[in-house]
Amino acid sequence: MRASQSNTIRKATTIALVTTVLAGLLIVDGAFTQLYFFSNWIRLKNAADAGATAGAEYLPAHPALAIATARAYAQLNGVRPDEIVSLAVSSDADAITLELRRGVPFYLTGLAFGLLNRSIKVDGSARAAQPTPRSRGLQV
Repeated sequence: MRASQSNTIRKATTIALVTTVLAGLLIVDGAFTQLYFFSNWIRLKNAADAGATAGAEYLPAHPALAIATARAYAQLNGVRPDEIVSLAVSSDADAITLELRRGVPFYLTGLAFGLLNRSIKVDGSARAAQPTPRSRGLQV
């Protein structure tokens, strides 16, 4: 084997190794991105549902207390105040809706694929419990 063939083989091996390592890193980054996205989606969805359900307990009589309770329960479930996009009671004060958004860290945004502004968005809503005949003082 001549020296020029040996150098060519080394260069080709180096290029193949670098290409393989870069492809592996992209695959691992994609897997971590999906893991981060879905685990945070589940946490946010649970927080939105818990907040909306807790707030709905005060509807329709106390809409302001319903909003405060929904916000507090969402924060107790790991939501930062800046992640609460909207929190509103319906016009008939019968339902409450909580919308949350969490940004994905820059290193997980899929820079190679052009996904620079990715965020996780969820919402949770609940209706006021309908009074049962016993709670209205009626006999069944």
